[in-house]
Amino acid sequence: MIRKLLAAATFALALSPAALAQDAPKFSTKTSTIGQILDNADAKAAFAKVMPDVAALPQLDAARDMTIDAAKDMAPEYFPEEKVKELDTELAKIK
Repeated sequence: MIRKLLAAATFALALSPAALAQDAPKFSTKTSTIGQILDNADAKAAFAKVMPDVAALPQLDAARDMTIDAAKDMAPEYFPEEKVKELDTELAKIK
């Protein structure tokens, strides 16, 4: 009985959000806001590398609360799908 309880507790702990989050990327175009990306030096550098023209726009500050994914839907000319995928790849490298 004790072994079953310990096994169940170990399994539950392994599936906890904190344990699963360890493998999740720190930044993502789907979950990170533009503000979070701009406030982190590494993420901002990745953004400027992939989308230098967009990263230099003064209007970008007005979209700080949006994700890149949401901004892409509203302004696809600034956030083409290929560049968003490339940015997601670069952001995933940040630890």
